[in-house]
Amino acid sequence: MNQKETIYIVGHKSPDTDAVCSAIAYSEYLKHKGIIAVPTICGELNPETKYVLEYFGVEEPVNMCSIKDKKVILVDYNENSQGFINLEDANVVEVIDHHKIGFSSSNPIRFEIRPYGSTATIIAKKLFNSTTFKITRPIAGILLSAILSDTVIFKSSTTTSIDVRIAEELSKIAEIDDVQRFGIELKKKKSSLKGMTAEQIIKADFKSFEVGNNSFGIGQIEVVDLSEANERKNELIEELNKIKEKENFLFVILMVTDIINEGSQLLLSNGCESISFNEEIKDNSVYIKGMMSRKKDLVPQIMESIK
Repeated sequence: MNQKETIYIVGHKSPDTDAVCSAIAYSEYLKHKGIIAVPTICGELNPETKYVLEYFGVEEPVNMCSIKDKKVILVDYNENSQGFINLEDANVVEVIDHHKIGFSSSNPIRFEIRPYGSTATIIAKKLFNSTTFKITRPIAGILLSAILSDTVIFKSSTTTSIDVRIAEELSKIAEIDDVQRFGIELKKKKSSLKGMTAEQIIKADFKSFEVGNNSFGIGQIEVVDLSEANERKNELIEELNKIKEKENFLFVILMVTDIINEGSQLLLSNGCESISFNEEIKDNSVYIKGMMSRKKDLVPQIMESIK
């Protein structure tokens, strides 16, 4: 990398704790190597991520939604449909992610995909393996938070033994004695739906997925119980149908994940009739015990049904 050129580190749209904290931590690592690196977001931080940055005294990334013709590093995503920039308009020089490969480049670039529970785990391993970079408490804290967030406090099916081990090492530096308790505090910050519109709830952590020439959307919220979402069920389903029509999706799903009881209530727009959930759908809703991960549990099931 040219050390005199600015590199912008970019996560996906609807930025979550893993994307944001991975971008910040990796930018610090690159700065240590003499590279001008700027972590960026496009949009508002969710309450969980805000809490994490405030708790560990870390500044928010630069909010900028246009990075055309600039050098960028993608973290926590690599599919064009999930970003706020057109990847063809940017000069992507590196990708660090834990999702399936959905990116191609005409130039040779650094490309690291690992089947871990979070991108933060990949970043943290890089930092631990460095012989010159010292992980500070704030950096350890935000990386630990990102791992806890994306693995749903190690309950998600995406969690690996490496995520758990790295989190344990980070917790020592971050001075977090009770990791489980800290993880639940994080989730409480994110789980309240008070003051949020139906659209804000659905779009808070929303990803679109391409299938042939079409696409579908899935939003996910994590809660400590399902009561708040159930009270607003009809309102949320109505909004799902609006988003479906407005953005020309095949269908839109809101995944309401109960992190305590370890299962998800799926709220469904019209158009989901061809999907086999192996459970009875009632009033555009179905509960699936053990479903925690959008990436590993829900999306493959949908793809298998509609391929």
